[in-house]
Amino acid sequence: MTTALFIFAQDNISLADALAAYAGLIGSAPAPALLYSPRSCQMALFRNGNLQGPDGQSMAPGGDIFEARLFCEVAELRWLDDPASGRGCRAAILTEQDVSASLSGWGVQKQDVIETLKQKYLLWGRATELQEHQGRPLAEGWIILATAQIGTLPVPLSLPTPSQGQQVLLHTVEYVVESEHGNAIIGDERLIQLEVARG
Repeated sequence: MTTALFIFAQDNISLADALAAYAGLIGSAPAPALLYSPRSCQMALFRNGNLQGPDGQSMAPGGDIFEARLFCEVAELRWLDDPASGRGCRAAILTEQDVSASLSGWGVQKQDVIETLKQKYLLWGRATELQEHQGRPLAEGWIILATAQIGTLPVPLSLPTPSQGQQVLLHTVEYVVESEHGNAIIGDERLIQLEVARG
C-alpha cells in the first residue's frame, strides 16, 4: 500500500524545461502525452526526452499548446500555460517516490495517503486497421481509434496491439487522504497507463 504522494511544483517554467525534468525522472520509459491547444486535443509519445507524433517524428514543444499531461507508472507531469494566474507557466510532477534530489529547486508537498483506489476509463472509439494518419504512415506502437463522435484519434499503445473493434483503457490511481476537517477525500488522481480493454 502506498503511504505517500509527492507533488513537486515549479512556477515560470517552459514546457521544454518541464519535459527535461520529467525525462530525468523516468529515464527511457515511454510516456503517453495528452497535448491541448485551442483547436484540439492530440496524443503524443514522450520517449528519450522527445515528444513524438503518430508518424514517429519529433514534435517541438510549445506552439499553441496550453496544457500537457504526460504519464507512466513512475510519475505524471502536468504543465499549464495560464496567464491569468499571475504565475506564468507552471508544472507539477506527481509520484509515489521522494525524488527531491532529482528536482532541485522545485517545491514539494507530501500527502499522507490513507488508501489508493485503482480506476479505469474507457477511451472513445474502437481500434481500426488504419495504418496512416493525415497521409503519413503510423510509427510502430501507434493505433487509430475511431468513432462517429470524434472521428479518428491516433493513440500510442504498448503491446499487445488491439484487434479491430477493441477498445482502450486509461488506468489511473486515486489517492484517498484526510481533509482538514478529518474526512477521507480523494486528494488527487494520477494517470498511469493505456491498455487494451479485455472482454
